[in-house]
Amino acid sequence: MVQIHVLGPMTVFDDDLEPVVLAPKPRRLLALLAVNADSAISVNALVQELWGNNPPRTATATIQTYIGQVRRTIAEALNKSANEIAEEILITEGSSYVLSTRRVALDIAEYEMLTAAGNAAVQRGAFVEGSDLLHQAVALWRGPALVNVEAGELLGARIVHLDESLLCTLEHRIYADLQRGAHHTLVPELTELTARHPLHENFHRHLMLALYRCGRRAESLAVMRRLRARLVEELGLEPSPFLVQMEQDILRGEPSLDTPRLRSADRATVVRQQDRRSMGSVVHSLALRATG
Repeated sequence: MVQIHVLGPMTVFDDDLEPVVLAPKPRRLLALLAVNADSAISVNALVQELWGNNPPRTATATIQTYIGQVRRTIAEALNKSANEIAEEILITEGSSYVLSTRRVALDIAEYEMLTAAGNAAVQRGAFVEGSDLLHQAVALWRGPALVNVEAGELLGARIVHLDESLLCTLEHRIYADLQRGAHHTLVPELTELTARHPLHENFHRHLMLALYRCGRRAESLAVMRRLRARLVEELGLEPSPFLVQMEQDILRGEPSLDTPRLRSADRATVVRQQDRRSMGSVVHSLALRATG
């Protein structure tokens, strides 16, 4: 099965997990098909992606040539014929092409599945499960999406969508981590995120709460002061009401800001995870003694 990674530099792997080399424009064409896997992408859309509003007269024939190159490259990587790839992986449907996930493993498909499952778990209050799933989803990212592909209009819009999706997934994961009482481990990450996204109010709100729960109330309030100054200076805006409410709650020590108690199901999950880690440590120690 061929593997295609788009959450970071686009990379195609063969059965032995060796990278497959594609020329820039065929790679760009495959990237558009990969981020729209199992959906038909018309030749006109592929032409628009590669040449915008100034396609050459031979654009349609060139697209067919690039499709052939991608098929042959994948065929060589999987030790199959180009005809098999055309029937099973990169399929022609009328004047469109479809990249089928029946024989392709896509990191974006795994990411979207994990994100949906994690968000659903968080919504029903299963914060430990949701946090674990969303951690797995974020871990699939190896850098900015398709960072090694020169994106046109269509691919560029999809990349923006993916980048926004990552920020939303990070927000939901951090919320789940706060609900499971992991505020101590969040402070360094949130400090970095607020530096990278200095106007992102939710990241600042999460950092304020994490610091407050760590007993660092003065630092928590300082986060709000810095954000307010930046919003006023750069946008002429005051912080959102929910942030102002957070600041007031911190000032008066609102009990609702304290670490919530985990549900019994989440506590059981945490215990199982701790047991697995403990058992792993024991096994590791025994292995070291045996080899010592």
